[in-house]
Amino acid sequence: MNQRKSNKLLEKAGEKMTLKPNHVKLTFEGVAKSDKGRLIGIRPWIDYNSKAQLGFTYEILLESNGFEKIQVKVENHPPLFTGEDLSVMTEPIYLTFENFVSTFYFANKSQSFELTCKASKALIFKQTAKA
Repeated sequence: MNQRKSNKLLEKAGEKMTLKPNHVKLTFEGVAKSDKGRLIGIRPWIDYNSKAQLGFTYEILLESNGFEKIQVKVENHPPLFTGEDLSVMTEPIYLTFENFVSTFYFANKSQSFELTCKASKALIFKQTAKA
Protein backbone atom coordinates (compact mmCIF):
# COMPACT_ATOMS: atom_id res chain seq x y z
CA MET A 1 0.00 0.00 0.00
CA ASN A 2 1.49 3.35 -0.92
CA GLN A 3 1.75 6.31 1.44
CA ARG A 4 -1.08 8.28 -0.20
CA LYS A 5 -3.59 5.42 0.18
CA SER A 6 -2.46 4.85 3.75
CA ASN A 7 -2.99 8.52 4.63
CA LYS A 8 -6.46 8.54 3.01
CA LEU A 9 -7.50 5.49 5.01
CA LEU A 10 -6.41 7.20 8.22
CA GLU A 11 -8.25 10.39 7.30
CA LYS A 12 -11.35 8.40 6.43
CA ALA A 13 -11.27 6.58 9.73
CA GLY A 14 -11.11 9.95 11.47
CA GLU A 15 -8.98 8.53 14.27
CA LYS A 16 -5.68 9.67 15.61
CA MET A 17 -2.98 7.05 15.66
CA THR A 18 -1.17 6.83 18.97
CA LEU A 19 1.81 4.73 19.88
CA LYS A 20 2.39 3.85 23.50
CA PRO A 21 6.04 4.32 24.53
CA ASN A 22 6.08 1.05 26.48
CA HIS A 23 5.28 -0.83 23.24
CA VAL A 24 8.41 0.44 21.51
CA LYS A 25 11.43 -1.91 21.54
CA LEU A 26 14.90 -0.54 20.86
CA THR A 27 18.12 -2.29 19.85
CA PHE A 28 21.49 -1.61 21.42
CA GLU A 29 22.61 0.25 18.31
CA GLY A 30 19.43 2.34 18.45
CA VAL A 31 20.06 3.36 22.04
CA ALA A 32 23.85 3.71 21.90
CA LYS A 33 24.13 5.17 18.37
CA SER A 34 27.08 2.78 18.12
CA ASP A 35 27.82 -0.94 18.24
CA LYS A 36 29.63 -0.63 21.59
CA GLY A 37 29.41 1.02 24.97
CA ARG A 38 32.07 1.74 27.61
CA LEU A 39 31.83 -0.34 30.79
CA ILE A 40 31.99 1.92 33.84
CA GLY A 41 30.43 -0.26 36.51
CA ILE A 42 29.09 -3.69 37.38
CA ARG A 43 27.03 -4.88 40.32
CA PRO A 44 24.76 -7.79 41.27
CA TRP A 45 21.19 -7.62 39.99
CA ILE A 46 18.96 -8.40 42.98
CA ASP A 47 15.22 -9.11 42.76
CA TYR A 48 13.37 -6.46 44.74
CA ASN A 49 10.83 -8.91 46.28
CA SER A 50 12.70 -12.18 46.82
CA LYS A 51 16.14 -10.60 47.40
CA ALA A 52 17.60 -13.36 45.20
CA GLN A 53 20.43 -12.52 42.84
CA LEU A 54 19.20 -12.79 39.25
CA GLY A 55 22.40 -11.84 37.43
CA PHE A 56 24.45 -8.67 36.97
CA THR A 57 23.79 -5.08 35.98
CA TYR A 58 26.34 -3.44 33.70
CA GLU A 59 26.57 0.35 33.77
CA ILE A 60 27.42 1.53 30.28
CA LEU A 61 28.59 4.97 29.12
CA LEU A 62 27.29 5.74 25.64
CA GLU A 63 30.08 7.89 24.21
CA SER A 64 28.34 8.11 20.81
CA ASN A 65 25.06 9.27 22.36
CA GLY A 66 26.00 12.38 24.31
CA PHE A 67 27.71 10.41 27.09
CA GLU A 68 24.36 9.16 28.39
CA LYS A 69 24.45 6.21 30.80
CA ILE A 70 22.33 3.08 30.71
CA GLN A 71 22.14 0.02 32.90
CA VAL A 72 21.86 -3.36 31.17
CA LYS A 73 20.64 -6.34 33.16
CA VAL A 74 22.04 -9.75 32.20
CA GLU A 75 20.44 -12.79 33.79
CA ASN A 76 22.13 -16.10 34.71
CA HIS A 77 25.64 -15.31 33.49
CA PRO A 78 28.78 -14.79 35.57
CA PRO A 79 30.15 -11.24 35.40
CA LEU A 80 32.84 -10.47 32.83
CA PHE A 81 34.75 -8.53 35.49
CA THR A 82 34.49 -7.70 39.16
CA GLY A 83 34.34 -4.20 40.55
CA GLU A 84 37.90 -4.69 41.79
CA ASP A 85 39.03 -5.67 38.26
CA LEU A 86 37.51 -2.48 36.87
CA SER A 87 39.15 -0.27 39.48
CA VAL A 88 42.68 -1.37 38.49
CA MET A 89 42.22 -1.38 34.71
CA THR A 90 44.09 1.37 32.89
CA GLU A 91 42.43 0.97 29.47
CA PRO A 92 38.69 1.41 28.84
CA ILE A 93 36.65 -1.76 28.27
CA TYR A 94 33.92 -1.72 25.62
CA LEU A 95 30.99 -4.12 25.59
CA THR A 96 28.23 -5.15 23.26
CA PHE A 97 25.25 -7.37 24.09
CA GLU A 98 23.46 -10.42 22.70
CA ASN A 99 19.67 -10.27 22.44
CA PHE A 100 19.58 -6.72 23.81
CA VAL A 101 16.13 -5.20 24.15
CA SER A 102 15.23 -1.87 25.63
CA THR A 103 11.76 -0.57 26.44
CA PHE A 104 10.26 2.47 28.09
CA TYR A 105 8.22 2.25 31.28
CA PHE A 106 6.40 4.86 33.32
CA ALA A 107 8.15 5.48 36.64
CA ASN A 108 5.76 6.66 39.32
CA LYS A 109 8.57 8.15 41.38
CA SER A 110 9.78 10.53 38.63
CA GLN A 111 6.39 10.75 36.87
CA SER A 112 8.14 10.22 33.52
CA PHE A 113 9.05 7.50 31.07
CA GLU A 114 12.36 5.80 31.72
CA LEU A 115 14.38 3.20 29.85
CA THR A 116 14.94 -0.39 30.96
CA CYS A 117 17.54 -2.56 29.23
CA LYS A 118 18.07 -6.34 29.27
CA ALA A 119 20.29 -8.72 27.34
CA SER A 120 20.98 -12.43 27.37
CA LYS A 121 24.75 -11.98 27.43
CA ALA A 122 27.43 -9.29 27.73
CA LEU A 123 30.37 -9.55 25.33
CA ILE A 124 33.72 -7.77 25.21
CA PHE A 125 33.74 -5.66 22.06
CA LYS A 126 36.56 -6.49 19.69
CA GLN A 127 37.29 -3.98 16.95
CA THR A 128 37.51 -5.66 13.57
CA ALA A 129 40.23 -4.52 11.19
CA LYS A 130 39.06 -2.61 8.16
CA ALA A 131 40.19 -3.99 4.81
